[in-house]
Amino acid sequence: MNRRIWNTISLSLISLILAASLIFISGCNKGTNNAASWQRDPIVPGYSLAEVNVGDSFSAVQSVHGDPDQKRGDGGYQVAYYSRIAEDGDLDDPGAWELVVTFYDDGNGLLDEADEAGAIEVSGSYSGTTSGGIGLGNTAQDIEGEYGSCENISEAGSQHDLLLYSYEARGVDFLLSAGRIMTVMVTAYGGLRSIEEDESLNGVQGGLFGIYQSAPIVPGRTVAGINIGDEFRAVKEKYGDPDDSGSTTESLVFATYTWGYGSWKLNVYMEDKDKNSTLGDFDTVVSISVRFPYKGKTPKGITIGSAETAVTTEFGTPDNQTTFQHQGEETKILEYNSKGIVFALNTSSSQVTEIDVNRPV
Repeated sequence: MNRRIWNTISLSLISLILAASLIFISGCNKGTNNAASWQRDPIVPGYSLAEVNVGDSFSAVQSVHGDPDQKRGDGGYQVAYYSRIAEDGDLDDPGAWELVVTFYDDGNGLLDEADEAGAIEVSGSYSGTTSGGIGLGNTAQDIEGEYGSCENISEAGSQHDLLLYSYEARGVDFLLSAGRIMTVMVTAYGGLRSIEEDESLNGVQGGLFGIYQSAPIVPGRTVAGINIGDEFRAVKEKYGDPDDSGSTTESLVFATYTWGYGSWKLNVYMEDKDKNSTLGDFDTVVSISVRFPYKGKTPKGITIGSAETAVTTEFGTPDNQTTFQHQGEETKILEYNSKGIVFALNTSSSQVTEIDVNRPV
C-alpha cells in the first residue's frame, strides 16, 4: 500500500489502525465447491482480483458483482462493499466484507459508471491464489517465499494483533492475523494513488496521462490505462481526441498525443477495421507507446528512466536488439516480442526513453 495513503483516506485495510475490534475469517474454507467463479479468480498483483481489473469502470464491476451492499464517498474516492461477513463489525473493520472495491471519483462525489477501480480487496472464503499459490490462510513465510523479504511491514490493530505486509511496487498487500493471511489487496504497481498526486497532474508535466500516469505496465496486455484489443472509442473516453492521426504502411492507423507541446508522449496504433486508412471509433488497439512523463511500472519496477541492466534483469536477453540514429542521438531497441513489450534506450545514458506494449508474437 502506498504509504502516503495512510494519512489521506480511510479504507478497510487502512482504517485497521483505528479498528477497536477484529473479526478474523480464516482460510480454512479455501477450495469450497460452492464458491462463485469470482471467488476462485487468480490474484494478479498490479492488475486484477475477483474478476475486477485495476482501471475497470464501476459499470464493468457492476456487470460482474451487481450493486454493492454498502457504498460511501471518502474524499476523492468512492468505496463499494459486497457481502458482509461480520454482522457486528463497523463498515471498515478488517475482514468484515467479502469484497471491497475502491474507485477514483470522477469529481462529482457519486459512485457512478465513470469511476475507475483503484484497489480490490478480498476476505472470507476467497480461494483464488497468486501464481505461486499464495492466498487467504497462508503464512508470512509463504508470502516471502514468493515475493522475497518484505521491507514494509506494519503493526496494526488496537492490540497490535494485525500485520500488514505491503509490496506496493508489486501492487499487492497482505493483511495477517494470528500469523495467517486474512485479507489481500491488489492495486496498480506503486499502490493506490493519493488525491493530492492526481490533482498535481493538471499542469503541463504529467497532465496528458492524468489518473493513468502511474497505471501498471503489463507486457502484452496494458499500459497507461489502455488495453490491447480496446476500441479507439474507449481510448477517446480516457484521453480525448488525438493531436494527430493517420495511417502507416503496415495498414495500421494511429492516434498521437502531445498534450499540446513538444514531441509525442503517447502513441496508440490500431487495426484499421474498415480498411479506409482513417481513424475510427471501432478500430482496435494493437500497440501502445509511452514516453515521459508517464510513470507506470512493469511487475518488477521498470519505468521511463530505468537502466538497461534493470530491463535485462527482469526480462532477460531480448529477442532482437538494434540501434539507430535519431536527431543526432543513438537509440538502442530491446525487443521482447514474445512477451509483448519493447524498450527504447538512449545509448549514452543507457536509460529507457520509451516503452511499447504490443500483442505478443
